[in-house]
Amino acid sequence: MKHDDKAHREDVRRLREFAAFTKFSDDDLLRLVRAAHHTSTSGPWPLIQEQTPAEACWILLSGEAGVYSGTDRVAVVGPGEVIGESALRHGKLRSATVTTVGRAEVLHIGRDDVVRLLDEIPALRELMDDTVARHLSGSIADPS
Repeated sequence: MKHDDKAHREDVRRLREFAAFTKFSDDDLLRLVRAAHHTSTSGPWPLIQEQTPAEACWILLSGEAGVYSGTDRVAVVGPGEVIGESALRHGKLRSATVTTVGRAEVLHIGRDDVVRLLDEIPALRELMDDTVARHLSGSIADPS
């Protein structure tokens, strides 16, 4: 097995631990992680900047991220959370800044890959719809 394959399979295993990904097949998860870029941070790192165009979304594998409206922290999200999906799906500017709180691992998925994967993986479309609905209902702030 190539190193990339081993890393991809480890990311699939980690996603499998999150309730949000239970409806995904192993093949779906493998397609998702192959389209993503795995990044680790050692400290605070901005994932999304408020009032910027949506170019990607993120899946938090470990650590936490603060969601800010202006300078006010309005929420904290944890592992398994999809971040930035609303603006990506709806073509609007980001309504919040999202920054990792400390050490974190994330999967970064570019806009074109997300659009393609939404057509290929029905469970991804359902996950993003559910996440948008949760954000709109106010259970956590919309970090898009």
